[in-house]
Order: sequence, then C-alpha cells, then structure tokens
Amino acid sequence: MGPSVADGVRFQLPPTIAVNMDTDEWVEYILNDPHASKALKALGVAVSAVALYKLAGYILRELMLVPKLTILRDVEDLHKLRKGGKIPGRVIICGGSVGGMLAAAVCADHFDSVLIVESEAWANEHGSEIPEKREYRTTSDGYQAIVPPRTRIMQYYVANFLQPPVHMALSRLFPNLPVHLEHFGLGPTLAVMRLKFRYGGIYTEDPYTDMNVKEGVPLTFNISREATETLIRRSLKHSRPNVTFETGTVTGFIRDGDCLGGVTVRTETTETEERGDLVIDATGPTQLGFSKALNAVGFPVSPDLRVEYNPEMKYTTGVWTLPEHVRAKWPVPGGYEIGVILAMTPDAVAGESRAFYLVTMERNQMLITTGGWNGPRAAHSMAEVRAYVQSLDGQEHLPDWTWALFDLLEEHEEECTPFYADAKVGLLNWIRWQMAKDLPKNFVAIGDAIMKLNPVYGQGITKTCIDITTLDAVLRRIPSKLPLPNVSKLFFDREAPRVEGLWDGTRANDYGWPNTIPTEGEDLNHNAFMRTWGRDVIFLGREDPNIHAIWWSVNMMVAPGTDLFSPKIVVKMMRKKWLGW
Repeated sequence: MGPSVADGVRFQLPPTIAVNMDTDEWVEYILNDPHASKALKALGVAVSAVALYKLAGYILRELMLVPKLTILRDVEDLHKLRKGGKIPGRVIICGGSVGGMLAAAVCADHFDSVLIVESEAWANEHGSEIPEKREYRTTSDGYQAIVPPRTRIMQYYVANFLQPPVHMALSRLFPNLPVHLEHFGLGPTLAVMRLKFRYGGIYTEDPYTDMNVKEGVPLTFNISREATETLIRRSLKHSRPNVTFETGTVTGFIRDGDCLGGVTVRTETTETEERGDLVIDATGPTQLGFSKALNAVGFPVSPDLRVEYNPEMKYTTGVWTLPEHVRAKWPVPGGYEIGVILAMTPDAVAGESRAFYLVTMERNQMLITTGGWNGPRAAHSMAEVRAYVQSLDGQEHLPDWTWALFDLLEEHEEECTPFYADAKVGLLNWIRWQMAKDLPKNFVAIGDAIMKLNPVYGQGITKTCIDITTLDAVLRRIPSKLPLPNVSKLFFDREAPRVEGLWDGTRANDYGWPNTIPTEGEDLNHNAFMRTWGRDVIFLGREDPNIHAIWWSVNMMVAPGTDLFSPKIVVKMMRKKWLGW
C-alpha cells in the first residue's frame, strides 16, 4: 500500500499488512503506531467538531430561534384544556372583526366569560351566514363597483392570502371547522399552499405541488375576506357558549388602580359601563388604546411608540364570476382548480414597480389584481388588463396560456359580470407596545391595533394568528386566579420578536421604490441589505430547489427568518458573488 497522509503526518504500512491483518489486528496496530494514532486522533477531532457544529446549530434553531421567532411550538397548545381550571374573570374585547373573534376564542378557553363589543349591528345579527345578494354601484368612470358592509376594510370581497399558520391556528381553535367549511360549501377551498411565484415573470416551482395530499403539508384556505370572517364567526358561536356579543362602540376605558376596570360603551340609545378583568384592543386601524383611551384615564402613551411610513401605492382587483361553460374551457394546465394561478411580483432593481395576480376562490370567483407603486393606472376591463400585462417588464416570460385565458375572459366578459375594488394604501405603522412604560397590567392589543402592514403582501390575518397564539401561550403560564399578573408586559415582550421581521421585511421591500415616504429619520436606503439579500436568495433558488424551499418556508411563516442566513445559503451566496458559480 502506498503512503497515506493525515494531519500532515506521513507513515508507511508494511506491504503484507493490508493482506494478512484482520480487524482486531488493524485496531491493535493503529493504537500502537504513533503516526497512525496521531492521524486517527486528528480525524476524531474533525468528526467531533462537525458533530458539535451540527448540534449547536440544532440547539440554536430548534430550541431558541423557532420558539422565539415563530408560533410553531405554541400553536400546538391552542384549545387544549387549561391546567388548574379557568380564571374566574371576564374579558372585554373592543371590536368584533377577525382579530376580536379569534382573541375571544382564545380567552374563552381561559376565562369564565368573554364579551365582544362590535360596532356594526349586521355582524351580530346575521353575520354568521354569507349573504346571497350584494349591493353594487356604477362609478363615474362607468365600471361596476361594490358596496362592502365593512366600511373600514379594503377589498372586503377580495381573496385573503392566508399563510399556513392560519390553518394551523383555526384547525386547532375550532375542531369542527370542516363541518362549517362544508356548511358554506367551502370544502374545496382547503388546499396545499402554493404561491405560483414569478419574480420578474420567471417562474419558480413551489416545494409542494400535489394537490391531493392534505396531510403533513402546509395548507391554506383560498377564500375571500367575507368568507373568512363569516366562517370564524360561525365557528366561534357554535363552539364557545361563554362568549357574548353586544352591539355598540367602545368610547373609552375605565381605570382601576394600576389596571383597567372595564370600558364605556355607546349604543343607539344610551351609554353604559362594562366591567372586565382583561381588556383587549381589537379596534383595528382605529387603534383605540393608543389614539386616546389609555391617555384619557391616566396611562400616558408616548407618541414615539408608533413608527410609520407611506408606500404611496394603489391596486385594483377585478372579481369575476365564472359560469360552468367558461370553467370547462379553462386553458390553464391541469384545468380549473381553486387557488393561486399566477403571482407576478415586480423586481425593483429592474425598474418595474407593478404586480399582476390571478387567483380563484369560493363561489366560482376569479380575481385579477393589477397595480403597485409609483401610481400605476388602474385596469377596469379585460382590454385594459391585457394592455397592462403586455407593458410589464418580464411579461415575455409568461406562459402562452396566460394570453389564451385573456382571450377566453374577453369573449365572456359581459356574462361574467366583473366588479372592481380599488385600494389605496396610505400610512402603515407599528406601535411598539413592548417599549411602553407603565401600561395597565391587564391591557392587550391585537392585529392592526399593534401593526398595520401593507395589505398587498397578504399578511394581516396571519399576523393576527401570531398574536392570538402568543396570547394563548401567555395565559397558559399564569395562575388561575385574580388579580392577573402583568399580562400586558408578558404578552408584548413575547409578541414583538415574532412580528418584527414582518415589519422590517415589508418595509425594506417598499423602500425599493422611490415614491415611498420613509419613516422619520430614515431614508430609502435603510435596510437595503435585507432587500438585496432577499433578491439574491430568490435568484439562488432558481438554481437550487432546496434554497427556494427555505425562502418559501420563511415567507409562508413556517420557518424563522434567520433561516435565510443559514451557513448553506451564505456559502453559496459568497461563492456566487466571488467565483461566479
């Protein structure tokens, strides 16, 4: 046998050894030969170093980063029986939209009773069924629009983009969810999460593509905001008998020492007081606690807690109802199915600021979304949609079936009766409650009352599920007695690191376009590294499906954002930049 080298040490084996020695003799020889022993020790050190590196990485990610930055651990406990019995108290929830109802479902598992104060009477009276009729209007420009019941919610009839944590949370909070899905005919809307991502028009395949598999894969609901809210309300009313609803508007808080003692409610006929042991602000963009209610009862809230910026963007969604004979002619490969058909997002570096999305959802509806940053012209007809897409940078990469679908829709446009919902995105903000001093010990905010994100990214309801899952985890760790400990601090300290990445990531992306008005004290170069790194990871993912799967998992919120800076990605990124391969 020729010379061997290990750790810089060269040694020569006698020529007869390799033939005549059995395993035991090999071991004895190596242990007695000083050169072989040194080489073996060096190999052992190397193997141990690799094992320790992998173990340290596992501990860091699985035992520290995942529990701190995601709800993937806490979500498993939703709706489990509380140890020690329920807290003998009452929760007052200000606002009965999605955030308020999900907070009520959590609190009903921990407290004797929960009261939701909802300002819109229709929601309490008949908001558990999807209405058959809608109210339309014709705009001054001649296209058809719709009048939503939720006046403060943009695009109420447009599809929600519900990342997998939404299904994780709802399926645990409401074990009978499949029954309610079937009640509304929404069963087919539950499907594998697919993004159909086209960055600059170039397609990158999703990690999960088999639509027939619904176990052990990330799932979503392909439904509208209208259907989402109605589904949650029905599920709540059928599962939590200790939740009651009151129609009215919360006008202020009541102080009780270093806590809140309840709220004041204005109804159509009078103003009353509702007493409670925990008060939750789920008033959405109104942000009642921050805007006036806490200051009014002697809990000073610094205006510096709220940071904001304005992306100055707008978009339009056309909602089409597709008759059966139109669906039968569907030119998209695989035929007509519910979910994302195409998601074309703009590449700011290439100078494009406009997006284009095709989505199908419940009730045989299809959505066509156009718009973006830098004031694009709205598309309110199929001809205008075609012209818009033809002008996009990267449209040359779109598949041929895109244009065939346009031909089909234009042919049947009149009978599909599309209506259009225009949205203008203004100020977005984050109230950093975790930095507040001397908050009431029993005050919590949920959803947009903490953070208002750019709706074009479709993260609002997912962020709310992060909030309510975090609240559940906090309540599970406190005694089943009154008075409550400092729930406010426990909640906001635990919630902030889980949503900070959403704020930083979407803000960094919005800063990629020159018309965005940045946060005071920042310019558009702030967090540019994050935007550039994300773009580079997307490009790497086109060549490496494993890297694309990591990027996909982070964006779908089933992995911590730190995964984008894993050694595997960093090494490939550096190699690509320095060596070009």
